[in-house]
Amino acid sequence: MKQQAHIFDIHVMRAVGCLMVVLVHVSALYYVQHGDWQDVILFLNQASRFGTPIFAIVSGLLLFLQVRNKGFFFQRFFSSRLQKIVIPFLFWTAFYLFYLWIVFGANPLDSGIKRFLFEVAFGETYSHLYFISIVLQFYLIFPLLQLIRSKAAWMIALVVSAAIHVYAMKYMDPSQFDGLLARIVEQRAFLPKWIFFFVFGGFLAYNWETAKQWAYKWRVGLFVGVLLILYFAAVEYEWGRYIGSNRVSNIINLPILILFIMAIAEKVGRNPLLHTVASKLGAMSMGIYLIHPFVINMLQRNMPEGVWRLSLFPLWYVVVMAITIGIILLVQKLPFGRVILTVPSVKTVKPATKSGNKDLKEA
Repeated sequence: MKQQAHIFDIHVMRAVGCLMVVLVHVSALYYVQHGDWQDVILFLNQASRFGTPIFAIVSGLLLFLQVRNKGFFFQRFFSSRLQKIVIPFLFWTAFYLFYLWIVFGANPLDSGIKRFLFEVAFGETYSHLYFISIVLQFYLIFPLLQLIRSKAAWMIALVVSAAIHVYAMKYMDPSQFDGLLARIVEQRAFLPKWIFFFVFGGFLAYNWETAKQWAYKWRVGLFVGVLLILYFAAVEYEWGRYIGSNRVSNIINLPILILFIMAIAEKVGRNPLLHTVASKLGAMSMGIYLIHPFVINMLQRNMPEGVWRLSLFPLWYVVVMAITIGIILLVQKLPFGRVILTVPSVKTVKPATKSGNKDLKEA
């Protein structure tokens, strides 16, 4: 595999993931403002609940591709993750705790220091931070998982992770455990409920070329599969009222979505505008993930109720994205801004040609 030849595909995955996550939360804002689900808003909310698992797959994919291409060095891994994930996680946890305290008078220590530390560790201090906790848990087992190098071993790991995922989601009852362990099991940031997505990222890293060729060959069938996934996402809610981003059906849904993105990424890359948008959004995706809930809450608190009309939904979605990106650009200009919010640099290149994607430089 050519070094960095996969990066544009990953930027597209990240871009799709962050667009979906923001769509989930803007549509949820409409639900809060109206007190019930409008049909269109419900569909948008359910059809976009694949963004967080996409981020999980990309997190695994990038790490395992790095191991495949450059090997594993613990010190480099530790320092990189500390800089890119741990420090931003701690900063934005503190930011949201301070925001909740100043605006709503919520004292994070009211429930005691042990409860406070538990909520910080599992990203429960603000609704979206749980995913960063999941990523950090994945890093704890990554040094062991990176020992898997053969394609056959990765197939076994994928099947095992799927079984763990199903068991954790469907059969693991917190009441089976006591004390702290019971509280950990019931958390949405409980790693076994997400492990399949990270392992699928590793499986994809070691089967990239084959998967890319297969995805392009079967792109029409994958497109039909994506349409069915989006439709049944809403139907699934009507059947079971379950709206989790890591639902069991995503063991099937996410590979189809990821392969479809791989199938169309090269075509996207040939369009100069789409190439630029995908690259920039992909690079800023984690920043968008961390900041957009703050933007949504500020708009919710300060805008009159009458503005949340269905006809204005596209406008508010664009407004949230625009303000969020503006804050990211501002933060990047502050002293230490690149420490508290890592945004990979994107090298300006010509759009991809039919022979393959041009290389992108990632920090």
